[in-house]
Amino acid sequence: MAKALLGHVGTVPDRRLLEEIAFLRSRVRILQSELDHLRAEQARSQLAAEVRVPDVPPAYAEPVPA
Repeated sequence: MAKALLGHVGTVPDRRLLEEIAFLRSRVRILQSELDHLRAEQARSQLAAEVRVPDVPPAYAEPVPA
């Protein structure tokens, strides 16, 4: 009975299954790349939000129209 339950182990995988596995692996690589890109973009945004431009002294400020 164990052979009947584990009969699929050691057999040659179906071609469709191999193609699906290859497709899924490529999809995972694409999604990981996209995730890395989004994380880098988020890190840049957070860094830009943390960096503050010093206030301009009043002598260099633009005149306020009257």
